[in-house]
Amino acid sequence: MSDKKKNGRPRHWWKTAVIIFVIFLLYAYGLQVTKVNLEEPLEPKRQENLVSLIRSLARPHLFDYETETRSTAVSIHMPCPEDIKASQVSIEGRSALMVPNCATTTQDRISITGDGFLPNADGLIGWRPPGADSTRRIGEFKVGPDGHLEITFTMPDIRATAEPQKLELVEIVNRRIIGLSDTTMEALDKIVETVLMALMASTIGTLISIPLSFIAARNLMQNVKAPISGIMSGVILAPIIGGLGWWLASGIVGPVLSENSTALASLQAGLSPLGFVGNFIFVIIELIILTLPLVFGLIGAFTALSVGGRFGQRMTMNLADAPNRALNIVTTVLGTAVLFIILAYSLTWINLLGIREFMPETTQAQLSMFTVPGLALGIIAGLLTLRRPARHHYPIGLLIYNITRNTFNALRSIEPLMMGFVFVVWVGLGPFAGILALTLHSVADLGKLFSEEVENIDEGPVEAVTATGANQVQSIVYAVVPQITPHYIAYIFYRWDINVRMSTIIGFVGGGGIGFVLNRTINLTAYSQASVMVIAIAVIVTVLDNISSQIRSRII
Repeated sequence: MSDKKKNGRPRHWWKTAVIIFVIFLLYAYGLQVTKVNLEEPLEPKRQENLVSLIRSLARPHLFDYETETRSTAVSIHMPCPEDIKASQVSIEGRSALMVPNCATTTQDRISITGDGFLPNADGLIGWRPPGADSTRRIGEFKVGPDGHLEITFTMPDIRATAEPQKLELVEIVNRRIIGLSDTTMEALDKIVETVLMALMASTIGTLISIPLSFIAARNLMQNVKAPISGIMSGVILAPIIGGLGWWLASGIVGPVLSENSTALASLQAGLSPLGFVGNFIFVIIELIILTLPLVFGLIGAFTALSVGGRFGQRMTMNLADAPNRALNIVTTVLGTAVLFIILAYSLTWINLLGIREFMPETTQAQLSMFTVPGLALGIIAGLLTLRRPARHHYPIGLLIYNITRNTFNALRSIEPLMMGFVFVVWVGLGPFAGILALTLHSVADLGKLFSEEVENIDEGPVEAVTATGANQVQSIVYAVVPQITPHYIAYIFYRWDINVRMSTIIGFVGGGGIGFVLNRTINLTAYSQASVMVIAIAVIVTVLDNISSQIRSRII
């Protein structure tokens, strides 16, 4: 009975033993792969470097000081002579004894004792190596309350000279703050830049992700269906009307606005007392000029999809089965060919896997090359439509939903640091690259969060509004938007908080903000200055986290 459970089944204890053994092997192999070595942290040199780093970080250069010091010089020989002695000096009531008075290696320990120093004074040991332009700090000390000094240290480097060299015991007599340091002022300037970078990225990302979140919500898109003739008619017309809109904006409207660039520059100069306002207006107008072809092209493409959808819907309702099938086949053949040509040309332009090396150089030749396989695929797709009823409605909404969600997932899988690197190559070093990287990642992240919020709404209000005869857009405006608005606002503030932290990392690849300065100070091993940046980041992240938490708790 002991080998069986209460239900009569055997316990199979050996399975548990096998699982435990496999887990043991997994961790044992993982320990080898990750090269964990507990002896390295115990090495004296590594511990000495760690202590030095921690002490530098614990002494942030927040303020500039006016310091009054006095020095006591002691002679040291490098390397040690055959007759090793001690050095003793007395000056102005202070006496110091160094034993020994020489060093041959960096492991030789030297001790200095003294009396007559200022009680409880802080100080340092300075050494100017031969040929150097600056004094090198090699140790620190603290004088006792009775003015007695004891310190043991090693030389960081050995510079052999025939004449004795000098070590200076520098006491801090008086020290007072005279203002914020340049490092602190730079940190304040860059932390403001970081917060505004995050704010702009969050704002732009929100404006883009809100409309995308509705087409990425399954509950809104699963009932969106259309006949194949409507879908393919829209696909056929999309590049035609979209291209016409692009040409109209870039060939007619764009040059008209560009010709007035001088007037825009004059407007910016006229607002010189409020330069940032003039720059804002100038950048907004430039942004409109740059994005106008894209906007007109998208409007044309969406118009084509809408017109094609309505055309297919009407033809499906009015035609008999035989003409309907013929229309389905013709539109499917042409629409599939257009999709294939667009996709193939895009992959060729990107040069995926070096495909451009095997393709003709001219665009016309490439399009001609893609036409035959596109039509062949179109014929196959057209014949497949015969398997469905002539008036069958295909779930185009679920297709759009899956494409949008997979795009969000793909963008979210790319680290913002990599995005920042790409945009730095595109637009150069500075905050603009950081804004673009944060915006792209915000679109992907907020789009997913927003769409999931739409999927979790109460369907009751939607059904009630739909029962009154409202269309899809009216149902979203009056039944969906009121439910999701508080959560959207909370997510926006939360994303701003995240972007502030992310902007620090993006700055390491040149994306601007305080991260760029932090990376520079670390590379220069200026850890006291780096500590100021770390403090600024910690303070602003804590403040923004508390603010966003309060806002979210009040909204939700």
